[in-house]
Amino acid sequence: MLLPLRASAVPPQPSAGTAVVDGHYEEWNLTADFFADMYQAGKTDKPLESKLYLRYDCASGTMYALVLVQPGIAGYIDPSAIDAWIAIDAINHKVLNQLVGNDGIPPDFAWVGPGFDGTSSHVLGYEASFRISHGTHFIIAHIDVLDGGQQTSATDNGFPHTGPDLVIPDCSPAVEPVTFGALKALYR
Repeated sequence: MLLPLRASAVPPQPSAGTAVVDGHYEEWNLTADFFADMYQAGKTDKPLESKLYLRYDCASGTMYALVLVQPGIAGYIDPSAIDAWIAIDAINHKVLNQLVGNDGIPPDFAWVGPGFDGTSSHVLGYEASFRISHGTHFIIAHIDVLDGGQQTSATDNGFPHTGPDLVIPDCSPAVEPVTFGALKALYR
């Protein structure tokens, strides 16, 4: 069965579309592309520190992600750690992190707003892309933040579990059954 991908993100489905992974998020629609809140330690009873936005391109099977910190919070680049990543289905199945580079072939990664406040290790978030097949998955997005000290910010239920639902519809064209009447009409 062919399920249409919605024009705007309505979890558990991402919005339809593409993005350029270049660290500039002006092409994102922060209302229509919103997918999930990200909390300190991935726990909803802790402060909301960042947000996850998603777009999915059916033609290429590519997911585009944008993570942005909330006002008053800075993302933090720790040069001795891998602090920005996305995992699918389990925390140990990371599909990308800040070390994958950015060559136009997914997975790609770019920091958003590095040094925005005059400190080179502070960022507003990141953009990324990765390939993903249709089906029902879980997504865990993560970034380190400074919020009264160095903290982790992740999607709900990200530690130690699986994260929120993510549904990628089968984008292959529907095949209609051929009937004898349809074949007969071809030869008239």
